[in-house]
Amino acid sequence: MNLKQNNDSIITGLPTFTLILLDGTRVGELFANGNMQIGIAIDISAATGDGTHKVTLSPEQLDSIELIDTVTHENLTGDWTYSSEENDYSHTYPRGDVTRGINLSSGRDTTIDNESQRKVYWLKTKKEETKKIIAKITLCGKEYLSDHAHAEGSHIVVHGRRAIVYHPENIDFKFIENITSGKYEFKSTETTHSIFGDETHPPTFSYHDWIQNNYYIFPLSGYEVKDVYVQHTKNDENPNRYDYLRFTHHTRDNDLFLWFIWGGYKEEEKNAGASYNMVEKYKRDITVRYEATPQVKIVTTPRTDVVSMSRLYFEGPLSKRGGIFPDDSHFWNDKPNQVPQFKFHDIYGNESVFIKIIMDNADKFHFQEG
Repeated sequence: MNLKQNNDSIITGLPTFTLILLDGTRVGELFANGNMQIGIAIDISAATGDGTHKVTLSPEQLDSIELIDTVTHENLTGDWTYSSEENDYSHTYPRGDVTRGINLSSGRDTTIDNESQRKVYWLKTKKEETKKIIAKITLCGKEYLSDHAHAEGSHIVVHGRRAIVYHPENIDFKFIENITSGKYEFKSTETTHSIFGDETHPPTFSYHDWIQNNYYIFPLSGYEVKDVYVQHTKNDENPNRYDYLRFTHHTRDNDLFLWFIWGGYKEEEKNAGASYNMVEKYKRDITVRYEATPQVKIVTTPRTDVVSMSRLYFEGPLSKRGGIFPDDSHFWNDKPNQVPQFKFHDIYGNESVFIKIIMDNADKFHFQEG
């Protein structure tokens, strides 16, 4: 089919029709995970008459260029796909300390010099194999292949390498103590009862420690985490709430421990914690009401290259307190756990299975597949 071009000239030849990888080489590799892409640049110039008159191809004509498997002589389909859309995963296959930079200015369709135009495709695969690839275009009823007139440098070779699938045994975590800390307010209000009635006295306030510790989960491959999906927390949906992505409400020795899994969610002043709590204690002619709201402003995580978690510790407000009820230090309550799951991609598009976080106690956890 003849596609619209920018003039009515009859194209008689292609002085230039070559393809190369965007990093300037002709042999490349990528993880066969269906996500990682490798950039391919097709340089083309069309001419009419005796070949001296340049014809500018239309965007539709450039888009009609196909990538061809030299073995099957068919357009790349199935496990090998390509498009003009670039994704956010790294396009450079890791090779020790060797990093090949991509000229980002050549990552778009453009006119690269006075003679030729450039079409850029992004190729990915789900299959672990090697492909030798050429380009094909049909103009004015004639088919052109990039290796017809340019046997040298007219094809590329791409190796699909085995994808990584991350399981619990392929990840670890690093503990970072005291990301931030402060004091939270605890309110006590005493009411005395007598034959003359009840008298409520002015409240008193005390201030107790809270501490944020972070845990950074990372692949043992050493590759950075690109994106994270989290589900089955207390609140998966509403980031404006204090319990967003929280999954525990534990006590130990009258201290409170709240755990959150942020994934890659970063907020500089996140209000995080639990709901208002009130306990009333009675003794003879005295009632004391204790109140606190364990919510604090935190930076969820300074890192977005890992799967981040936070543990918020709130010191028990009655544990070191004497007074009317010196033997009763209970204030916080245990609540049932959620069992959160997370799934991530590394920067190359390799994917993990769903991984659960199982709490062993208020302060310890392990990973489980599922």
